[in-house]
Amino acid sequence: MILVPSPRQPLNGNNIFLNFLIASFLLLSAACSSSRSVASVMPIPSTDFANQSRILVGKLDTLPVIIAPTDGMLPIKSDEVAKEFPSDQIHIAKGKLTKDATLKIGFVLPFLNDFISSDGRGEINNSVSRWAIHYYTGAKLALEKWKNKGVSFESFVWDSGPDSVSLKKRVLDDNRFLDVPLIIGPYHRDNIKYLANYAKNSGVLLFSPFSAAQNLTEDNPFFYQVNPTIETQISAIVDHVNQYARTEDILILQKDSDAKLNELFLASFLSKGKQEDGGLPESLLLSSNVSTWAKNLLPELQKREKLVIILSSYSDEVFLNNLMQELNRESFDKKEIIVYGLSPWLNLEKVDFQLLDMLNFHVSSPYHINTGNSEIREFQQIFYQELGVFPQPEAFQAFDLVNLLFENWIKKGDFFQEDLDSFESSQFLSAPYQFRKVKSSTDDIEKWELNRNQNVMILKFSGFGWQKD
Repeated sequence: MILVPSPRQPLNGNNIFLNFLIASFLLLSAACSSSRSVASVMPIPSTDFANQSRILVGKLDTLPVIIAPTDGMLPIKSDEVAKEFPSDQIHIAKGKLTKDATLKIGFVLPFLNDFISSDGRGEINNSVSRWAIHYYTGAKLALEKWKNKGVSFESFVWDSGPDSVSLKKRVLDDNRFLDVPLIIGPYHRDNIKYLANYAKNSGVLLFSPFSAAQNLTEDNPFFYQVNPTIETQISAIVDHVNQYARTEDILILQKDSDAKLNELFLASFLSKGKQEDGGLPESLLLSSNVSTWAKNLLPELQKREKLVIILSSYSDEVFLNNLMQELNRESFDKKEIIVYGLSPWLNLEKVDFQLLDMLNFHVSSPYHINTGNSEIREFQQIFYQELGVFPQPEAFQAFDLVNLLFENWIKKGDFFQEDLDSFESSQFLSAPYQFRKVKSSTDDIEKWELNRNQNVMILKFSGFGWQKD
């Protein structure tokens, strides 16, 4: 159960140890085997980071440090990737992954070691770097689980850097990278496009863990998008609403500066054929000025006996709180009400608990962390022993993805791709991934565009926490 607000755990408990730990992560930039055993060492002053040729981080891996300057270099174009797979063979979708005795898996994540300044301090609390640290640590705990089961594998990790220049210099110029058939990463949009092109032309399976953007690649059966798109989340909400609500009960509310989401909701309702019982739901674009709402919002609320509200905005917490208070005043002791929002609501920090409860608030989300689960608590404890902080959601997601990939590889081997779209992990902590082939058809010719995780859950706020509905 995720509580709201969802405060970030501070990264400043034992300052000496944690500064060393985080800065060390930010200095990662080359590959290593996850099965390597490393003894614990005492922390060293952060001012010595730039002078270390190797960094030891407690139980974590030993990683060479390579600082690669990028100033003055031009961006690397994706067409510089050599084509190894002819385009007329792409539809076969036979990647480089086989049922060899040892699985090779690589991680290309934005530790961003260039954020460490010459005096060793730098911006160690950079949110992108922190995401990479938590994600990789979650993945590493999954790898250790498979190692303990006797599975033979080699894991490699590279710092992608912030752009495609860094990516090429640190990752693609490393010959070891060319031998890895399964990659998880990267994070930044340009780097995703670059590696997606590499994957398409070399048969490497690329799992993109963060971006939910459209149009990152095309005609690419080797690309896997782990985060569902916003359209998938919207579709899940529309399906849930359509189960019991009439069109005239539904009202879509949207901040006027964010009109795009409103269009996506209407398009989803239209595609699902609900319009035959009275057309599309009513939608209103509202100003951030609350005093203007009396003219158009209140009449819409008052004429409905049952209120099914979709809040398609999520970026302005003040706006959202004001809107929720208005909905509560209108519905208090008078009307049945249910409110829907998107997954960013899980991380908003200024949301009123009681309003979420009274408004029967629901969100669509690709993950759910039930802190009452014993396996979740065990993972949190092990993670805390590893890093000295509690895991953020990305750590759980990485743990689940690595487990899914290993399970499928062990059972299917050469048929990894063919069966992944029907393969379900036997156990997961937060994200029951379900990948589906995304295809397009032109002139009766079907193309396998990419693969995308389609699993989205509807969560309800109840008892001061989020639960599966």
